Amino acid sequence: MLPLLAVACAEGTSQRTSSTPAATEVVTGRAVLSPTGAASPAPPLRTVTASAPVSPTVLARNTPPVASATPKVPIATGTAPPTPTKEKPPTPGPPTATPTPAQRAQYHTVSTGDTLYGISRRYGVSMEGLAEANGLSSDATLAVGQRLQIPAAGEAGGLKLPPAGQVLTAPLEQPLSQLAPGVVAFLRQRRGATAAAVYLPRTNTLYTYNPGARFQMASTVKVPIMATQLARVYAANPNAVLPGTDLLTPLITTSDNDAATALLVEVGGPPAVTAELRARGVNATEINAEAWGLSTTTAPDMALLMRSLYYGERLNPRLRDVAFRLMSGIVAEQRWGVPAGLPASSTVAFKGGWLPVQNGWLVHQIGIAVIDNEPVIFAYYNGEQPTFEYGKQTLRRAVELLSVREEK
Repeated sequence: MLPLLAVACAEGTSQRTSSTPAATEVVTGRAVLSPTGAASPAPPLRTVTASAPVSPTVLARNTPPVASATPKVPIATGTAPPTPTKEKPPTPGPPTATPTPAQRAQYHTVSTGDTLYGISRRYGVSMEGLAEANGLSSDATLAVGQRLQIPAAGEAGGLKLPPAGQVLTAPLEQPLSQLAPGVVAFLRQRRGATAAAVYLPRTNTLYTYNPGARFQMASTVKVPIMATQLARVYAANPNAVLPGTDLLTPLITTSDNDAATALLVEVGGPPAVTAELRARGVNATEINAEAWGLSTTTAPDMALLMRSLYYGERLNPRLRDVAFRLMSGIVAEQRWGVPAGLPASSTVAFKGGWLPVQNGWLVHQIGIAVIDNEPVIFAYYNGEQPTFEYGKQTLRRAVELLSVREEK
C-alpha cells in the first residue's frame, strides 16, 4: 500500500507523513467500521485508502509555524480533491451574522520593540486581558512576527453563559423534524451524506437528524483537543485563569494544523483526548491515533460536547470564557456556512472543519449561536459534498431555515 498523504484539514500546508500503512478506519460521511469491526446498520460502508501520491497542496495561508522539534502526530489523510463542478451562486438573503465590533476578532502582528504593555495601551485593553487571551504570562517575551489576538469586549466574545459547574441531566431526545421540519426536508434533498444535532438549553432537548451517521471530523477535532488542554489546566489548579499554552489561539481562530499536532502531543495524545470526552459523556467519538483529522464522530456527540462546554463542566468560569472567546474570534475568511446564514442580530461561537477526500468534501461546523435571544447549540456534519462551496451552502441554508423557525 502506498504511504499515506497528510492533507491539511483547514489552515496550513500539506505534509507527507511516515510510511505507516493506512489504517482500516474509514471514511466519509456514512457508516464506518466500529471498533469491533462490525458495521453499523447505517448505509453501506465505504473505505478510503490513499491513492497515488499527489503534490502537497496549500489549502490556506497565513498559518504561523510551530517548532519542528515538536513530536509529530500525523494529520488528516486523503487524496487529491475532486474536480470542482459549476454551481449556481447562492440567492442573496438578509444581512447575516458578521461579527459586531464587540465580537470581531482583532489581531496584532508583533514588530521589533513591541511589548505586551505597549500593545495593550495601543488597543485600549488590559495587559492581563491581552496575555490571557493569548495564553501568555504577563512577562512573556514576544517574537517578531507573532500574531496576537486582541480580546473582544464582553464576556466570552459577547455570549451570555450560564453559571458554571451545574450538574447536568441527560437531555430529552427528539427528531429534528419536530423542531425544524424545513431543515430536515432541505437536508434530505442535498447530495452526499448529512447529519445535524440541535440542542436547546431552555428545554434541555437534543434534536437530531441521522444521529447514527459517523463522519471524519477534519478540524472540528480541534475543539476536543482544546477542551482537553483546558481541563488539564483546571485539574492542576482550579483557580487558573490562563490556558497554559500559547497554541490555543492559532488552533481555534485560524485552525492551524501545526498547533493541533503539537498540542495533541502536549496533552497526552489521543488516549488523553478520548478520556476527556468520556468524562463529559461524549461516548461515540473515536480519536484516530494515526491521523487526528480522520477521527470519527456523530453530530449528537459534538452537540453534547458543546453543551458540556456551555455549562462549564470540568472548567472554571474563566477557562470556559477562554474557549468561547476563541470560538467567537474565528478569522473572517473562515466565517462561512453557519455564521453567514444567521440573522444579523445573532452572535456565534463555532469551529469548522473541511477536508477533501477520495469521494468528495467533508464540510462541518459545530458551536453555539444566539438566535432571537435564545442560545442554540448546533453540530452539522456533511460528507461526500461535490465541492467545498456546495458544502458551505448546505450549512448556510440549513441554519437560515432553523433561524426562521426560531424567530417565529
